Amino acid sequence: MKNSVKPFIGIVFSLVLTQFAMAQSQNQGKSKIHFGAYYFGGWTTSNNNVLLTKSLQDNYPERKPTWGWGVSSPEVMQSQIDLAANAGLSFFSFCWYYSPNNGYKSNPLNKDLDYYLNSPNKKRLDFNLLVVNHSGFEIGPKDWKTLVDIWLSKFKDPQYVKVNGKPLITFYSIQSLIKNFKTTQAIHQALDSLRNASLKAGFTGVTIAGCVYPNSDLLAQAKECGFDILTAYNFQGVGRKPNQMLIPIDSLIAGSKRVWSKFQEAQMPIFPVITLNWDPRPWSAPGNQYAKSARYLGYSSQSVYKSAKAAIDWVNTHPQQSTAEKLVLIYAWNEYGEGAWLTPSSSMKNSLLQSLKTANDEQ
Repeated sequence: MKNSVKPFIGIVFSLVLTQFAMAQSQNQGKSKIHFGAYYFGGWTTSNNNVLLTKSLQDNYPERKPTWGWGVSSPEVMQSQIDLAANAGLSFFSFCWYYSPNNGYKSNPLNKDLDYYLNSPNKKRLDFNLLVVNHSGFEIGPKDWKTLVDIWLSKFKDPQYVKVNGKPLITFYSIQSLIKNFKTTQAIHQALDSLRNASLKAGFTGVTIAGCVYPNSDLLAQAKECGFDILTAYNFQGVGRKPNQMLIPIDSLIAGSKRVWSKFQEAQMPIFPVITLNWDPRPWSAPGNQYAKSARYLGYSSQSVYKSAKAAIDWVNTHPQQSTAEKLVLIYAWNEYGEGAWLTPSSSMKNSLLQSLKTANDEQ
């Protein structure tokens, strides 16, 4: 009798272990997506802000935040942190600017980051840096040592976002780095020097993401540069159709899913980017074509919900292209001039953030 019981107990124990392992695997697969939103700090009224055009202020009341145009203060930042956290956002990815002549501290574009860093409620929301190295703020070899020291100081903040246990930093333009460093090999060496410096500073390394459009040549260059992860700031053109100026917002949502899948060619993890909308008419001027550029119709709480759901579904069905943290970036928290925002307004109330929260809660 005893001999027959032992095999039976062994079989039962084996089944229990198998079921436990399967449950663990399923739970890992169902872990929540973490949303972060790009934050642009260019809305202060200081320095005769050219971004706050008369057209934007007079003709687009649905974009005007409840705290008003050009209002930037510690109190407003505290409110934004609460709004973002209540909607289920995990972090702000701050657009961060540096120039060799002026550094970064005196740049009003970085002022809101300072407000965040000093907010009493900042523990509710993490942050990371998106280094906006486009025209006017390009960086190169001569700036690198200074920048590494600055970035390491930001990494030390306990709210700084980590991916694979390492601080996450993102570069807006890989092409701008190639222009200034001359070769992909030189960029690789610079990124490695940042990694080595982070190790010496007591971190386990640094996770470095780069923004790129997923065509074959650009993906190959990004890989040669030594980035860990690929992403983008937005994909505003992916829903466009030839000779069509007014395009339904659903085309943008469908196009976003297609463009995320194009990154498979690089065989690298990505952070999918939700492009909420594109409509830059408030910034129309003689020197650009914004008045005649293609734009999307139907931006609303419902389109925000659809965009978030599309990203959640895509990440859950493409685990091999995601990191363990399942990060998704949203363009944007407050790109009012380009028509992509989540902040509440007097006309739309809190409907955009509520839709994001609904999608988030349904995970």
